[in-house]
Amino acid sequence: MATKDEEAVALAQAHYQVEAGLTHVFRIIGENAVEAMPAEPIKLLEVNEKTVPLGILPIHFGPSPASGLHYPMVILEVTPEEYQKLQSEELTLPHGWKIGDPIPRPSPESGS
Repeated sequence: MATKDEEAVALAQAHYQVEAGLTHVFRIIGENAVEAMPAEPIKLLEVNEKTVPLGILPIHFGPSPASGLHYPMVILEVTPEEYQKLQSEELTLPHGWKIGDPIPRPSPESGS
């Protein structure tokens, strides 16, 4: 079974391939070191030019082992403008979450 970090990267890279307008994906991290806890979901912030501005609206998904997803997930999709507002702190993430490291788009050579 993949680690939570490996699964987060695989999920983000799959989203890059199927989500038109997806420009960036970031991990979302909590204030506390709870990310390593098995029940703590994978949290991704997706910046998508094709989404509608709804504000900060986390969408929760349960694990789906048959699909290779063994951890619960939270996806937060924002427009580029909403992302800029997060950067300037005009908008904030819930629960003390913070924007973590970016997850790069898969390279064409990787075949992913």
